[in-house]
Amino acid sequence: ALVVVSIMPDGPPFRFRLHACEHRVAWTWGPERIETGWWRGRPIGRDYYRVETTTGTRYWLFRRLRDGKWFLHGAFD
Repeated sequence: ALVVVSIMPDGPPFRFRLHACEHRVAWTWGPERIETGWWRGRPIGRDYYRVETTTGTRYWLFRRLRDGKWFLHGAFD
């Protein structure tokens, strides 16, 4: 499970826990908002962030706009 802490309610990630490991964010890029068009039916909206931790690992996280839940989209070496 992914648990994210932000300083502001809709702000970028400050730290997060992934698979029982705590990660502190050193750099954040974003958000990049992705939304479906109104003509496609049920709207989907996400805010994507690229983050680099204090250990140098980079992740791609997103927050689902309808409920604020966070997800891991990818990890980079």
